[in-house]
Amino acid sequence: MDLHHSTSELSRLSVVLVGGVDPGTGAGVTRDLLVASRLGVSGIVIGTAWTDQDSTLVRAVEPRLPESVHTSLAASLAKVGAQGAAVKIGMVATASIARAILSALGTFAGPVIYDPVLRASSGGPLYDGDREAILALARRSTLVTPNLGEAAWLLGRPVRTESDARAAARELCELGLVSVLVKGGHLEGAATDVLLSPAGERLFSSPRVAGPSPRGTGCALATAIAVKLAGGETLEQAVASAKAWLTEHIKNARVVGDERHL
Repeated sequence: MDLHHSTSELSRLSVVLVGGVDPGTGAGVTRDLLVASRLGVSGIVIGTAWTDQDSTLVRAVEPRLPESVHTSLAASLAKVGAQGAAVKIGMVATASIARAILSALGTFAGPVIYDPVLRASSGGPLYDGDREAILALARRSTLVTPNLGEAAWLLGRPVRTESDARAAARELCELGLVSVLVKGGHLEGAATDVLLSPAGERLFSSPRVAGPSPRGTGCALATAIAVKLAGGETLEQAVASAKAWLTEHIKNARVVGDERHL
């Protein structure tokens, strides 16, 4: 799906957005919804937790009841079906919520993009639970998009270099993940993302954009990929076009309060 597609074509697509609520809209499902809207598709929001945070710290995380998350997600998936629909998952807060989401996905046949958010940009924790609950949800997903720190947590070892990222993608797929995009935003030099899928490995590099990084770039990238996949692009096409879209919007990020927003 290219950006020149008509508004009517795009408006038929739906993306179900599952994740935590960031009160400043810089990240989380509020940012996901803004990205989906900018790309011309409708979004359905399923909150997993309310967070009290800003650019400097996470003060509190209030998880939603797992059974409520399950009910909301199952009902939304029944409504949208799989034609022209995708699911994007972000912060899940607890292992019980991760298992509830996994159960609610059921037989949904559309693409599922999972951005395993474990910590906020400030470093504050956003997930309280075991590794296996996250891995189980990751195995159910079409694509998982960890950054270096998240890949390291999933594997229980450091991931610091491009070589580490390529090895991490292989190891995660060996653990049962279908496809992995290890994001290189924290690498030295160019921001190189490593995609490993059944089609093989592909590297996506882009030059650094001067200035502080906006919050919510991981959320935005995963949401954009979900939109592209819902529109019929291949995985490689979706990652390439989503990364190009994100790079352009990072260049044009604006200051909101004490943060830069996409």
